[in-house]
Amino acid sequence: MAEDNIEVGESIEVTELIGDDGLVMGTVVDDVIVVTSEDGSVVEEVIDLYDAEGNLVAEEDVVDVYDADGNLVAEAGEIIVEG
Repeated sequence: MAEDNIEVGESIEVTELIGDDGLVMGTVVDDVIVVTSEDGSVVEEVIDLYDAEGNLVAEEDVVDVYDADGNLVAEAGEIIVEG
């Protein structure tokens, strides 16, 4: 039996949304997790939008599955609106 060679990576990016008055109106958090092996990859991206008080306003969660050749074979997504 061959040894599974699996790699996992994560990238988190936070962006402040600044109004014309220079105050923070909210933030966007983009979190991407990638899991790869010789059989393919799974990519999950979660984008959260928060208001100035830190309340979750909306969330998008997308999962993509790729085969070993990099072809997209499945995709699932959901948008959640809180407020």
